[in-house]
Amino acid sequence: MSWPAPSFLPTHRIGLLAPSANPAVEPELRDLLVPRAALHVTRLPVMPGTTLEQRNAAYPAAIEGALGDFGALALEALIVGLTGPSYALAPAEDAALQDRLSEAAGRPVLLAARAIAEALEALDRPRLMLFSPYPGWLTERAERYWRAAGLTLVDSYKVSDTFRAYELSPEEVADGLTRLAPPADCAVLLSGTGMPTLDAMGWMAGRLGVPMISSNLACAFAVSRRLGLPPSQALTGCCPELASRLG
Repeated sequence: MSWPAPSFLPTHRIGLLAPSANPAVEPELRDLLVPRAALHVTRLPVMPGTTLEQRNAAYPAAIEGALGDFGALALEALIVGLTGPSYALAPAEDAALQDRLSEAAGRPVLLAARAIAEALEALDRPRLMLFSPYPGWLTERAERYWRAAGLTLVDSYKVSDTFRAYELSPEEVADGLTRLAPPADCAVLLSGTGMPTLDAMGWMAGRLGVPMISSNLACAFAVSRRLGLPPSQALTGCCPELASRLG
């Protein structure tokens, strides 16, 4: 018997390591990748009784331990879907960590902050405006990280003095973006994989006059670039400038 060509057989398989309570990274990455790229997810360990700062310090070891959670699944690349732990490191140390994780996994492992750096380089935007859902101490770490990466930080917009990434609504994110007045030569970074960004970025597309990228969008861009995937409709709608850099 002759069967039609399969409609749901993926051509690429990508792994995602996500923080246990992160509500946004998995659905947003699924939308930001083309349908033929399958996304397979494992959750990082729950760490009861710990603060955000303590979890960020513990995550690098947890990530290395979780690389084997996919077993024999033939993944072509893995995405580490969190940004905060990288901000405790110098960019060079973060890049070295990404290299060590890739060597241990035997395939590319992408850290969100390194994906952001790659996206900003592709956009040729050395000036940055930061949109932060982090508490003050983590916003300061993010500012330090991007300055150390050689970028000029023109301003930071803080949604709150506490960690609100997981509870923000798309409307709150969009309202925050309307308050920005970025210079014409910069990019706006919505940092934090747990913040809902796609609806807000879609609503605001073209209104700020500069490219907007998020942690999740940068991860999708970086992995698509490595695997030779075209931009998805969601990626193109949110950041056409970056989508044009993909085949």
